[in-house]
Amino acid sequence: MPPRTPSTEPDLDADRLRRLHQDALLPDGLRLLVRRVADTVRGRAALLDAAGEPVVPAPVPPPDALAAIADDLDRIRSGQAHSAAVHRDDRMICAQRLDAGPDAPVLVVSLPAAGTAGVDRYLADASRLLALRWQTDLARQQSRRVLAAATAVRESVLHLLMLGHPDSAQRVASALSPRLPAFLTVYVIEAGKVDRDALAARISGVTGHRAWIVHCPVYVKHLIVLVPSGEHQHHRPANSVAELVRDVVSGPDRIRVGASRVVALREVAVGYEQAFHALAAARGGASSFEMFAFQKSLAAVVGAAGERWAERVLAPLRAFEPARAQDPDAAALELTLGAWLNFGTGGARQLKIHRNTLGSRLAQLERLLDCDVRDLPTQARLHLALHLAARSGATAAEPGPTRLPDLLERPEVRSWADRLLAPLRDAEPHLLPTLRAWLDGGARLEAAAPELGLSVPAVRKRIVRIERVLERSLLHGPSVRYELHFAMRLFDGRPVDQG
Repeated sequence: MPPRTPSTEPDLDADRLRRLHQDALLPDGLRLLVRRVADTVRGRAALLDAAGEPVVPAPVPPPDALAAIADDLDRIRSGQAHSAAVHRDDRMICAQRLDAGPDAPVLVVSLPAAGTAGVDRYLADASRLLALRWQTDLARQQSRRVLAAATAVRESVLHLLMLGHPDSAQRVASALSPRLPAFLTVYVIEAGKVDRDALAARISGVTGHRAWIVHCPVYVKHLIVLVPSGEHQHHRPANSVAELVRDVVSGPDRIRVGASRVVALREVAVGYEQAFHALAAARGGASSFEMFAFQKSLAAVVGAAGERWAERVLAPLRAFEPARAQDPDAAALELTLGAWLNFGTGGARQLKIHRNTLGSRLAQLERLLDCDVRDLPTQARLHLALHLAARSGATAAEPGPTRLPDLLERPEVRSWADRLLAPLRDAEPHLLPTLRAWLDGGARLEAAAPELGLSVPAVRKRIVRIERVLERSLLHGPSVRYELHFAMRLFDGRPVDQG
């Protein structure tokens, strides 16, 4: 018998299968596969879910074709059949389930009855690839949902810690790992065009996956990193961790890091403010990594003596009961007040509420507290009250002054004010008057500029210089402007607010 001569005819089945494989590997593979099937059979094709809705955008078979195979579709969805085919006029309508899963979609194809030769085999091949791609897309969607849930949990944990609820934060954090440490260092990392997910993965690696890393909900360029730092509050941050973080940010990318001192878990809000201010120093200095230049806060200096005053200031808010169940209660309004004082309009992003909702809550706070929450002296007074109330916790307030002047016009507070402003007294002579004009203008550049006879950009440049001298953030974030308001008034011998 003579040897068989190889065929020179193209293998249409192999070519069609190759094209299906090519489509399946593309980013929009599922839609492209469905379109390829429709083009190949010269008809229409669709993937339908359990409700009969298309899984991907595509021209679905006409309603009369779907009606013709409706009973078979019900049997396929219920698991009684895997595939079916019916003829209607000059067309054939085929339906085939992608796999045995309860939520698997059904491939429905409408094609001319005259062109059905080899269709069964082709649809079987296409269905297998569609099933693989659908399962892959489903796994990716589930992975994204898990990641989104983990991100939400981490944000919730950070939110609880910032509010001073470490026990609640620990309970929520138990859904993820690692366990929250008793003492930690807070890092705020600012990265511009860098992939912050990749940066977070690198930092997680250098910290032995013991760090809690959260994408800041307010500042999109920021990562907030909580790193375990020893067994007691006097333990300094581990040099190895600090050096590793320095190594991560020492590349050509513009990355800046501010690090807090070691704080207890219940003091994460304090640590965050420290790290944020250290970041301002790193942003304006030669080094990309700065540790917080420690000085006691005003609330820490006032201490327990201010608890009674804080209780009186916040009493109308904490006694509030909403008229309707859907309205924000006292706790929600107090959270809103704290977010507004720390982040301004960015508080809406932190609280995950619309900016109009933030505005209506601020109006309600103004009615309850009988004040203007956009006024800097009022903001400074409320900021101090919230911090003192957080220090007192659930314990009864100790006896002490109930008027703000009696609380602040004491020798230890005046000494604190002198220490806070000392770097400015030793710096350029125009910085202290600039700070005074800026604060008297409600911390608004536009108000300070005419008072100083300068342009707004010139005032901004001076405020940035003050930030570098004080190593504190004035223009952005949880600002020290409230403490500077009181410090400047005490330094000038002017009366503090009477509230």
